[in-house]
Amino acid sequence: MISKVTLRFVRAIIQLAVAVLMALPARAEPMAGAASRLEARLVPGIGAVGGLLHPVNIMDGADERGSLLALGPALGLSPDEIARIRAVSGYVGCFLPSPSVGSGALFLDNRQIITAGHILFDPSGTPRSKCFFRNQAAEPVMVDLLTDPANTRFGGHPPKAGSNSDFAIVRLVEPVAGAEPFPVEPTVPVAAGDALIVVTAHPAGMAAEMDKSAPVVQGCRVRRAPISSSATSFFRTDCDATGSSSGGMHLARVNGRLAFRGVTITAGPWQDPKFHGAPYDEAAGSATTALGTDAAVLDAGRSLAADRF
Repeated sequence: MISKVTLRFVRAIIQLAVAVLMALPARAEPMAGAASRLEARLVPGIGAVGGLLHPVNIMDGADERGSLLALGPALGLSPDEIARIRAVSGYVGCFLPSPSVGSGALFLDNRQIITAGHILFDPSGTPRSKCFFRNQAAEPVMVDLLTDPANTRFGGHPPKAGSNSDFAIVRLVEPVAGAEPFPVEPTVPVAAGDALIVVTAHPAGMAAEMDKSAPVVQGCRVRRAPISSSATSFFRTDCDATGSSSGGMHLARVNGRLAFRGVTITAGPWQDPKFHGAPYDEAAGSATTALGTDAAVLDAGRSLAADRF
């Protein structure tokens, strides 16, 4: 059921989790390996785990992210679309055996979410527990996640951070009433040049401070959409990303309506300050990668939704 905690307490535990994470020693997650179809020299995983809370992958100059409430109209979003984004997206986090905070969004229906799989596993590969989804609506709700095998679909167990298996679709204890997830458009492939709106809960290390009750957004573009030899698809973007950006929702207009195109899973080098503000450059690692919501990811989401009936 929806947790009976007060909004003040919810904010307090999220802030506590982020504070704990920021105190962890800095380290990089291991690379996904040669078998990963996501290629590149990209540091996998940018959920708030293992100290990945440093400025990372701010491309082409200054950090351009800001509050959905401030930037939404300039990005072409109507008041109804802004309210819809707030209802379906928000924080995904776990408390045990180690804390983790990232982003996520309702997927296909209002009873399940999609996020980056590495958020739900600690660095040893142990599944995390005491997990939740908290949206960023004007009147937010916090809902527990059901993380047992019958109520989850993972790309891997554990998924390799930053790889084609780095996704999780997880059932909620209760639906988020009135929330309408954005549709997936699997018959219209993501293409280089597509305009995106990337939505995250509240990434760490942002240049500007803002109200954590509203999502953070940025207008950015798909730079490359390779043909994947894996069961999942992926694409590369110039979207800025810092700690806790993992699981962020990528929206784009398809035939005039907003569609759910992918989720953030990995960004570029985080230890080297020369990449802060550097031009987009895949070869150097200055890029962000998203998994597509089509192909095997869509199949997994449909499978979990069908299993309720």
